[in-house]
Amino acid sequence: MQSGNGLTADEAARRTLLNNPDVTAKQKSLAAADATVDATRAGFLPQLGLRASYTRLSKFDLPPFSFGGMTLANPFPIIPNNYDLRATLSIPLSDYVLRLSNAMASAKHNKAAAQLDERATRLAVARDARAYYYEWIRAQWVSYVAAKALEAARGHAEDARNAFDAGLVSRADVLRTVSQQKSAELGVARSLNNVAIATEQLRVQMADPGQTNYEIGEDFLADLPPFAVPTSPGAGYAEALEHRIEIRQLGESEAALREQAALARAGNYPRLDAQANAIYGNPNQRYIPPTAEWRATWDASIVLSWTPTEIFGATARAKTAEAQADEVVARKAALKNALRLEVTQAMNALAEATFGLDVSRDGRAAAEENYRVRRELFRAGKATTVEVTDAETELTQARLQAVNAQMDVRIARVALTHALGRDVGRDDQ
Repeated sequence: MQSGNGLTADEAARRTLLNNPDVTAKQKSLAAADATVDATRAGFLPQLGLRASYTRLSKFDLPPFSFGGMTLANPFPIIPNNYDLRATLSIPLSDYVLRLSNAMASAKHNKAAAQLDERATRLAVARDARAYYYEWIRAQWVSYVAAKALEAARGHAEDARNAFDAGLVSRADVLRTVSQQKSAELGVARSLNNVAIATEQLRVQMADPGQTNYEIGEDFLADLPPFAVPTSPGAGYAEALEHRIEIRQLGESEAALREQAALARAGNYPRLDAQANAIYGNPNQRYIPPTAEWRATWDASIVLSWTPTEIFGATARAKTAEAQADEVVARKAALKNALRLEVTQAMNALAEATFGLDVSRDGRAAAEENYRVRRELFRAGKATTVEVTDAETELTQARLQAVNAQMDVRIARVALTHALGRDVGRDDQ
C-alpha cells in the first residue's frame, strides 16, 4: 500500500490549490479589488476633455441698426460654417481634501480584505485536501483489513470442512463458516467501492483525469512526530485569535466601510473645482466682429458649487455604510464564538484520537493472539466454531479500530493546526 514516491498529504494539498475553483474565484475577487484601487486613484486625477464640433448655420438677414440718427447696415457678417476645437482641464480641488484620503483608504482596506479572504480560502481548501487524503488512505486500509478478514474466513471454512470430514464438528458448524465467508466477501466488495469513491474524490479535488491512480507516499504506520497541544482551550483560543486570518479579514472589511461612510459625508460640503479651457475656433466667438478664420483663446476659472439637496442622499449613504460596518462587527463577534468552539472541538478530537490510538494497539495485539490460539484449539478439536468465529470478528474489529485511530489522529492534527492558525505560513503548499 505504500511507496516512497507516492502521494503525500502536502502534495495533495498543493495540487488541489492549483485548480480549485473556490481559490480561483477569490483570486478574481482580489484582481477586481486591485483594479478598484487603481480606478479610485485615477478618479482624482485632473480630467482632460477634448471636443471637436462643426455647426452649419441657416441663412438669415440681420436687420440694420440706428446710430446717431443714422441707419447703418449691420457690420456683423453671417458665417454659416462654424468649427470649434476645445480642450477642457478640470481639477477637483476640494476632493483632494474631503474625498481622496477616505476613498483611497476604503479601496486599500477592501483590497487587503480580498487578499486575506483569498489566503483564508487557500488554507481551508488545503486543510480539506489533507483530510480527503487521509480518508482515502482509511478506505484503502479498511479494504486491506476486509481482505484479511476474508482470508481468515476462508481458512476457517477449510478447517471446518476438514473437521467435519474427521467427524469432529457438525454440518451446521460448516454452514456457519460458509455464511461468515460470504459476509466477508460482501465486506470486501463494499470496501472496494469505498476505495473507488475516495479515489475519485481525490481526482476531483486535484482536477486529475478520471483514470489517474495514486500510491500512498506516507508511512502511516510510523510514529507521528510530537505535536504541541495548547495547555488549555483558553490558551488555544488565544492563539487562534492571534493567527487566524478570518478575524483580520473582517477587520479590514469593517475599516473599508467606515471609510466609505466618511466619504459619503463629504457630499454635505460645497465643491471647489479649477477649470481651464483652450479654444481654437473658426470663427472664434470671442472676436468681434467674427471672421471666417482660425483663432485661439483660453480661459481659467475657480468654481465653487453646492447642492444642498445632496445632503439628504449623502447622509443616507453614510448611515448605510455605518450600518454595514456594524453588521461586520456582529459577524466578527459570531466568528470569535465559532472559533472558540472550533478550537475546543479540535483539541478534544485530538485527545480522543490519541487515546484511541494507544488503546487500539493493545487491543489489536490481544485480538491477534486470541485468534491464533482459538484457531489452533479448533484444529485440535478443543474449541468450537462459535469461539473461532467470535475471535475472527474481534480481530477484524480490532484491526478496523487501529485503522480509524491512525487516520483520526492525523485528521485531528490537521483540523487543530488549522483551527489554531498554525497553517498560515504554509498556505502556498
